[in-house]
Amino acid sequence: MAAVHQSTLTTPFAPSHLQLGCNGVYLALPVAKSVGVWSLQSLSSKPLVLEAHKKKLSCLCFGRQHNPTLLCSAAEDYIIVWNVEQARNTYDLGDQIRGQIIGQCLGHVQYCSFSYDDALVAVCIGCEVLILDSKVERLDTTLEGHMAPVTCAEFCPYHPATLVSVSEDRTFKIWDITRGCLVYQSCIISASPFLSLAMNTNSECFAVGSSDGQVRIFDLTEGNGYRCLHQLDIAKLLRTQRETKELDKNSSTASGPRTISSHPAWKRPENDQPIADGTPDDSDFSSEAGEAILGLHFTTKVASTDPSSGVAQSKPPSLLPDDSLIEELLDESPMLVVGTPGALLQINTHSFEMATFIDFQDPIPSGTDQHYIALSGSYAFAQMANSDSRTWCIIGSVFENAVDVIQLRTPPPSKLSPPPSKLSPASIPSLLDNLTLETSTSTSSPQDDDAEQLTVISSAPLSETSVLRSEMTSKPKELNFKTKPQGGKTGTKKPSGSSASGVQDQALTFKSKIKSSGYTGAPRAKMFSPKTNVVKTSSAKREKAGSAGAASRSVTKQYPIDADPPTTVKTKIDVGNQSVPINSIAFSGDGQNLACALANKSAQLFKMPLTGKGTSFTGHNAAVNTVHWSHDGQWLLTAADDKTARIWSKSASDPVLTLSHIDRSVGATDAEKLRTADKRTDCSPTQGSNRVFAKEVKAARFYYVDKFLLLASGGALYLHKFVLDTSVDDIKRYQSNSRYKLVKSFQLEQAQQITALSAVNGFHSYIVMCAGSDKSLEFFDMNVGRSIRTVPTAHSRPAHCICQNEGSAYVSHPPSAYDLFLTAAVTDSIKLWDLRTNRCVKRFEGHMNRAHRCGVAISPCAKYIATGSEDKSAYVFDIRTGTYIHKLSGHTDVVSDVAYHPLYPEVSKPPCRTCTQIWTESQKLQLSPKITCEAYEVHV
Repeated sequence: MAAVHQSTLTTPFAPSHLQLGCNGVYLALPVAKSVGVWSLQSLSSKPLVLEAHKKKLSCLCFGRQHNPTLLCSAAEDYIIVWNVEQARNTYDLGDQIRGQIIGQCLGHVQYCSFSYDDALVAVCIGCEVLILDSKVERLDTTLEGHMAPVTCAEFCPYHPATLVSVSEDRTFKIWDITRGCLVYQSCIISASPFLSLAMNTNSECFAVGSSDGQVRIFDLTEGNGYRCLHQLDIAKLLRTQRETKELDKNSSTASGPRTISSHPAWKRPENDQPIADGTPDDSDFSSEAGEAILGLHFTTKVASTDPSSGVAQSKPPSLLPDDSLIEELLDESPMLVVGTPGALLQINTHSFEMATFIDFQDPIPSGTDQHYIALSGSYAFAQMANSDSRTWCIIGSVFENAVDVIQLRTPPPSKLSPPPSKLSPASIPSLLDNLTLETSTSTSSPQDDDAEQLTVISSAPLSETSVLRSEMTSKPKELNFKTKPQGGKTGTKKPSGSSASGVQDQALTFKSKIKSSGYTGAPRAKMFSPKTNVVKTSSAKREKAGSAGAASRSVTKQYPIDADPPTTVKTKIDVGNQSVPINSIAFSGDGQNLACALANKSAQLFKMPLTGKGTSFTGHNAAVNTVHWSHDGQWLLTAADDKTARIWSKSASDPVLTLSHIDRSVGATDAEKLRTADKRTDCSPTQGSNRVFAKEVKAARFYYVDKFLLLASGGALYLHKFVLDTSVDDIKRYQSNSRYKLVKSFQLEQAQQITALSAVNGFHSYIVMCAGSDKSLEFFDMNVGRSIRTVPTAHSRPAHCICQNEGSAYVSHPPSAYDLFLTAAVTDSIKLWDLRTNRCVKRFEGHMNRAHRCGVAISPCAKYIATGSEDKSAYVFDIRTGTYIHKLSGHTDVVSDVAYHPLYPEVSKPPCRTCTQIWTESQKLQLSPKITCEAYEVHV
């Protein structure tokens, strides 16, 4: 269970507006006008009573240290600091317990907290914050400036002299106690007052809760402007849970005939059953609690222990080895515990998704019985000693003189097999069994995620009946055109006068190529011209030799794993003479070329480094949506809104293969070919029924190491086999000998259109990922040829981008690293998913993406994430911290796509019009102008 009720303690008054004290070892509650201290290990024992106050207590809080343990009790008469261990020893000796008075008659105290070294105490009184010495009665500092009562004030765990205060004036302030100055003052953020505050000890941020059910997380990192990292709508989550619970209740109790009406609400007849006298309505028992955020708490991860030495390891993420990146991302995430009047929630701090929901209207297990909790008015949280999965929750009732003690348990993460480096040789066979892609051979339901463990790199062999074994038969050199002779029988047309004696009754020139006689050409001006120059290598050969030499030299290089993210501009180049949106960009696998998909019906190819103008590929009749390179870097695949896809050679301006009509497909029947034989021209389109794709091709990729083509059109996914033939015939120069064949098509279960597509082409993988217009993610296993998993609601909007961690040819990663992939949606954040656990492991926010489809990319070292933004900038995120570390500005319009160089720490970004920029460690590449159209799927 997520929560277990431990005990209920009585108090002299309702502790609805009382700050309760708990530090994971002790619990402090008011007892008459005194303070009672319980041990959480024996709540049924008699408490330690501390007597000194003459007025009603308002605040109780423990110090940060455990030896000694300090307790501060505040009332209108005194503010006293107690040493709990010393008080217990004094009580055992029979002497009078005395505490240290640090303040007298200062007024009503709303909140108090210790610094992390227990040297200072921050006391909130009215609109001011008083900093008191915890050892003597001395006022250290007075902080004023809030326009309404201060509700909370906490010291920063990273900067001991920094204090954060929140107030009912809907602002927060950051103070520096040592320098005696105000560091930052926010504007009015919310329409409702701030009620709670919590500091995150795992990362430099803090959370603020307001009375309207909103939780905002702000950054405390220096130089980032204390920006808002994320906003949680707890009120919406509560409403969703209530609606779900009500629907389940109605569906379980519904009986008899139903009436489904399409009339508006005011026109529908009232069909409520009359209630007998004296019988209360069931709805009278259900009460709707408030949505105010009364308590916040970040759980702390306990430092891992080295099994060999037994010493705790508490290194920051930046000092962890590179092979621990995946383990850290998939490790158990700290939780943000949110307390409201009627429910408790646990939020995953990496993905900001709700992990646990505890409704107080439902019973909570309490030993062998069940316990109901009344409406809550105050909270106190503390983590259990030496445990990062259990948290003590102290709940003060609003109407009853009681306090409930609950133990919260963090839900465990999905269990994965340990890495091979940590296994003994005897356990290797069992590991291979666990890593096998069970969906390739299992007959279980595709939706049974527990029985299936998907991996991008599968150890399962290729099935005998797999569609990936499809091949294409060789095409004969001569086609036998069948004719119908006079006799009515079908025969093969033979040359007239042919006999076995040889070539008779044939033309004098019967070769395939005929040399021109030269009569129509201009007469020669010179009959003879001697060779006076030495034979030189042609420019094409020199260029080919140079590119081959550069490619061979780059093979010996490696991508710098410890490289810093790009920060400054390296190159800027214009893609076209006129302003035109850039929909997609992609580097070739060797990093020698950069391709751009443009909205002016063309694609541009640039050689690296960017100098001069590129090569233009024209032939599409609509905007080009995406570009994708083959594994060997020799072919470029483009897809456009003209319902076609084309493959280009980087050294030719004409397409090598065009997927447009059925009659050009190997799988087409003879009847279809004869019906369209008179329409075989590349420049004029045929009828719509002859099209390969009925709708626009939104995404296209090479797949299975250039063996197949994956294309998304409408709600269908097409798998094509293809053969490229670059031979040129002088007579039939416009007739391409390249062929393609449809192997299989897949239809999404619910979505009407595929909005994003991704598949690995650098190595053999069975997994293909698709995003649908119904906000879902669907995964296909090409080895078995079916859909194997569906994530119903991945984002609040349909995902427009899926980016897998493919790395590059110049860097290697552990197999588990390739199971990570990114998704992005408009008005939503970027999510990092793990394919094996089928869950979001981290969320990235901070960029602006409200209307346009901005692309994302993962660096080859898998440490950074780059994304475009609508504020004319690109953002670089640290994949481990979840917040952006650099903002690359300088564009003149929306940045529609980004791409990392496979060999050098560079990132290419096109703002949605005509220009391109490249950024490196101290450099960058830019594509700028103005944006008038949306960016489409990104495949990097």
